[in-house]
Amino acid sequence: MSTLSIEEAEQLLYNNVSPWILTLRLKVRETTEESVTLVMPFDEQQLRPGRIVAGQALMALADTAMVMALWSALGAFCPVATVDMTTTFMRPATQTAIVAEATMVRLGRTLGFCQVRMLMDTMERPLVAHGVGTYSIPPVS
Repeated sequence: MSTLSIEEAEQLLYNNVSPWILTLRLKVRETTEESVTLVMPFDEQQLRPGRIVAGQALMALADTAMVMALWSALGAFCPVATVDMTTTFMRPATQTAIVAEATMVRLGRTLGFCQVRMLMDTMERPLVAHGVGTYSIPPVS
């Protein structure tokens, strides 16, 4: 397997996710054979009352990062589908970009299992949320 370059990963992101995900302005920071790190810049549009980043934005970031970790493990785009996703919110995120570090935990023939850590993009990098996801991988025809 070959690691996707940052440029290849960004092309996969921009060419294969739903258009509304692009409004999050995600950037690929790092890729490995089994992981992808995305950054979601701070945006007032993502805030909920209390001026904290909405859970919906964090879950969209988590799902996108885990899908991209699978693509990285596969070495290319594959139309995977989310089967299950669990997100645990640990602390509110305010006034900062969010970093999502997603890793493919196990890659089977028909299912991929991933995890993601979402951290504030600050010097201290406190953990905002943790997620796990299971993804269906269509059979190769």
